[in-house]
Amino acid sequence: MIRKIDHIGIAVESLEAQLPFWSHALGLNVSAIETVESEQVKVAFLPVGPARVELLEATTAESPVAKFLEGHGTGIHHLTFEVDDLDAALARLRKDGVEIIGDGPRRGAGGHKVAFVHPRASGGVLVELIEGPEGEPAEQDLVPGSAILLYLREPQEKMWGVLRRLDATGVTIEGLDLGSFDNWLTQFDHAGDDAISVPSIVFVPMGRVEKILLDCPCGGIPSLAQRAERRAGCSLAELMERQRSR
Repeated sequence: MIRKIDHIGIAVESLEAQLPFWSHALGLNVSAIETVESEQVKVAFLPVGPARVELLEATTAESPVAKFLEGHGTGIHHLTFEVDDLDAALARLRKDGVEIIGDGPRRGAGGHKVAFVHPRASGGVLVELIEGPEGEPAEQDLVPGSAILLYLREPQEKMWGVLRRLDATGVTIEGLDLGSFDNWLTQFDHAGDDAISVPSIVFVPMGRVEKILLDCPCGGIPSLAQRAERRAGCSLAELMERQRSR
């Protein structure tokens, strides 16, 4: 039933305050930052071998994480196991009289199907089960030079570009508004024309960051970076250098 430990969730008052220890002192790379509206939480994932550390910051006072912090303070919030078939795992647990929180599976971070086992069954430990689909690509780190999608709030914006720096203070991206991406690509069909929109280097404070995702291909659909490379006929690094020199 269980494949592996997927991650350990740690409740924190502030990602901005706690990330320096995990990313700088311990040297772990952040693989994703995401706001999960259904759970009223903002999460940062830091891979450690085949597992991850998940830092959880409440986004509202009604968030389960906020209530956990009120009663317990910062610390380990839950332990997550990956299973082959979540529905089958829950059916087996219910058959054994194990209490499941809520009505069953729901969508968690990264769009994964998840469910929680009540701490009463485990002696006080909140256990999360997450379904790991077959053929899922290995987790990749967000490192300088990665092509990313950056979702922002207050005001809401979406950006695409190359990650230049990520730390507790915020994100530095060399990119452009996601809505301008297709127009930006058209310049490569007219080599003599000026660029419609040249990527800029922008710093975004962590408080505005809602989600950071790697720009990855999905099935047969190429990533945005791959589309740009094919249109320009060079690597993304060369393309960005060419744009800077305009």
